[in-house]
Formats: sequence, structure tokens, C-alpha cells
Amino acid sequence: MAAPDEHMILRHDQARYRDIASHLVLRRRLTRSKFAEHKPGVSSELDEAPIDWVIALTLLIQKLLSIISSPLLWFGHLVEFFLNFFSLNGGFFGILPRLLTFSVVIPRRHAANFRSIICHIDGRYELFRSIFLSDYTSIEPIPGLDINPFCLSMMAAKLAYENGAFIENQVKKYWKMHFVRFFNCWNKFLKVKGTQAFICCDKADDANVIVLAFRGTEAFNAFDWITDVDLSWLSMGKYGKAHLGFMRALGLQDEKDIEKGFPREHPELDEGRFIAYYAIRETLRELLEKHKRARIIITGHSLGGALAILFPAILAMHEQQDIIDRIHGVMTYGQPRVGDAEFGRNVSAVLKSKYHRMVYRYDIVPRVPFDKPPVALFKHFGTCIYFTSWYEGKVVEESPNPNYFHPLFLFSMYLSAVGDLTRAFLLGLLLKDFEEGYVSLLFRTSGLLIPGIASHSPRDYVNGGTMAKIIAQKILNSET
Repeated sequence: MAAPDEHMILRHDQARYRDIASHLVLRRRLTRSKFAEHKPGVSSELDEAPIDWVIALTLLIQKLLSIISSPLLWFGHLVEFFLNFFSLNGGFFGILPRLLTFSVVIPRRHAANFRSIICHIDGRYELFRSIFLSDYTSIEPIPGLDINPFCLSMMAAKLAYENGAFIENQVKKYWKMHFVRFFNCWNKFLKVKGTQAFICCDKADDANVIVLAFRGTEAFNAFDWITDVDLSWLSMGKYGKAHLGFMRALGLQDEKDIEKGFPREHPELDEGRFIAYYAIRETLRELLEKHKRARIIITGHSLGGALAILFPAILAMHEQQDIIDRIHGVMTYGQPRVGDAEFGRNVSAVLKSKYHRMVYRYDIVPRVPFDKPPVALFKHFGTCIYFTSWYEGKVVEESPNPNYFHPLFLFSMYLSAVGDLTRAFLLGLLLKDFEEGYVSLLFRTSGLLIPGIASHSPRDYVNGGTMAKIIAQKILNSET
């Protein structure tokens, strides 16, 4: 069992380009660098590990993202403003009449009618769709609930990208469900409210299901992408090693000691600042006390998927069995790796067969952070449903090209990007419900530059869940 204060932290902001280059060329040990911190003597392999291309590439990506973080954020605000401006005013041809009649609608980011770039790519939120996934997994229907759990988790994961007012309006008006709370929580290390989630129930009294959905990686938030690729980790003691950036997002208070980082009791913060893990945990406990037969669905896309699987791991570390026993399923979409092999074994033992993750083709995010010991220790676990061309699915242990940069997959990844773009046009002709707008089609062209970016869109996960044909029904359990 690893010590609770064992850690490995890579600080990209302290790494100079010449330092990265010299360490890489001369194969210098990571422990001799100024940008790596770890507890020496715990792992001889880590003590002796040189800087390799995985570490160097990760640091370079993080430094580049850090440089463009401000312009990227402002660019995102402009894109979303104009997308909402056109949509709220009846499109290009509707703006002139509104100007003439002084009735132009100005978008407001926190209004219930303001849609994120994710919603402009795919605005579908209907719940009663045909879902093929549950036919081949261990996730059972929830008694008393006429909504498929996979459909509910999938749409909730996508809805989590919107602002609180939009989410509340969707849950109440269109889903006819009970909205509980929108969380906007403090990240001590980024010094911003950078973690969002929401909770809803199927009804206000005697609910059958409680849905917890974490917000994923924001398209124009460079710090979210920096977190996704980060190789830093912190030991959770007997539960293995987990991704440091995701723990920070969930509410970590000390990045070098898990017992101080996540104490059992809620740390006190300034008024108006909430820590995601503790605020969500207490809300769930109150709901479970009120709704005696309710089951919990935990979900998220991208970064939200990482938080969705890390949350029950922290619950297990704190022995919150009353909440764990009521978890019906953890379902994630396009989720990055969260911990090492020991973390996977222990969380699998806690959740048993309740954890399923979905990966669409060459989606880049499930392939980071990299799996290359002794520094990059991250491993996927759980049942993986992998979507292939034309949304056929199969159950696998690991998706192809697990570390993304393997040269043998380069041609296949670009071919897939071209195929997805072509198919997007064809689906609109064959199946009206899958017709894509210009924003979605434009986003798909990004895959022609960086394959795997466009495959991360929640649209393909919705399409996969509603059209998938699972061609392998069982995964070989490597643990037995």
C-alpha cells in the first residue's frame, strides 16, 4: 500500500523550454529537474526515471495551452455570443427586422436561453429515445422509472455544460423532473470557481432516481485541457494513485498528502465558496434520507467523466457506504484516465459491475493522460463500450491506439475524421433526427487538422447510444 503522502507533481509553469530539451536529449533524471516534485525513496524506478518524450510532450502542450489561455477564452466568449445572438434573433435574416423594430435580443451568459458551444453543436435533450447500450451491460432499469438510465445519464452529461438557469429550465420544463441544485465550486489551486455539476430527481417526493452530472472540459478553457493531459498524481493510500488535477477540481486542499487534501469533515472556506466533493456529498445524503428508495446515477462527459468516477473513490476512502450502496451506476462518456492499476482494481471492487465508460472512435481525451510508467501510471478500467464506424459498438478492455501518438494509427485517424464528416452529411439525408447544423459540421472539420478532437463531441456519444449495435456482449474480466 502506498503512503498517503506519496506524490509526483510536474509543474509546467516552472519548466523552461531549454530545460525540457536538455533533459530529453541528455536523458537526465526527472528527479534532478526543477519542475518535478516527488517523495524520494518510495519508488526506485521513479527515482531513476529519465525525461522521455511523453513527459516532454506533455509539458510542451501544457505550456502552449497556458500561453493561449486568455485569447482562447475571449475567442470562446465571442463565438458563443455571436452564435446566441443569431439564434435568439431568428438567424441572419431575422436580425434586420428586429433592428428596425428595436427588438434585438442581447445574449446574457447566465440566462436560461443562453446556449454553450456544446448545445449549438448538438441541441438534442429528449429523454425517451431507443437505447441499445443497456441490452448488453449490467445496468438494470430502475424500478418505477420509465426513463432508460443510459439515456438519462447521456443527456445529463451533455446538459451539464450549460449554465445553471438553462439546466434548471430544461429539467423542469422539458424533462418534467425535479431540479435540486446547480453547483459552482471553488478550485483552491486555480483560485476560481472552476467545477460545475448539478443534481436532479425524477420527482420532488418519493423519487426513484437521483442524477448527479459533472460538467466536462470546456472547449475554450485552456486550463481544463491542461488538467486533462497532466501527468501529476497523488497517492490515495490503499486505493492507489489518482490524477492530481482531477482531485484539485473535486476539492483537494493539500496536493502532497491525501489525508490533509481530503479530510473526512468539510473544511471551512470563505462565504460563497463551496468545495465540490463536500457540497455534493451532503446534498446526496439529505436526498437519500428524504427519498428512501431512490438510486443514484453519476455521470459526466470528458473531464466530467473523470470527476464522476473519482467522486465514489473519495466516498470509499471516507467509508461513506450509505451513499455507495445507493449508487445504481456510474456512466461516463469520453472520459480521460483517472488513476493507476491499483486505483482501478479498488474502485472496481467498490462499484462492482456498476461502472461503464463509452469511447467514440479516436476521441483524443480517453487517450490521455498517457499510460507510460514509471512516471505516467494511468490505466483505464471498468467496462468500455467502444463505438466504431456507423455507430456500431463493441465491448473492449482498451480502445485502439491507447496513447494517441502511435504512428501506425495516423492514417486510420485521419481517414476516420474524413469518414465522420462525410457521414454527418449522409445521416441528415437518411435520418432527419440525426441531421447536423452548420456549427456541428464546422466543428467536425477540426478533425481534419487534429484527428480525435471532433470525435470528442457529445453528439457522437448520443448518436452511438441511440444507434449502436453492440457486437460483443461480454468483456473478459482480467481480474478473474
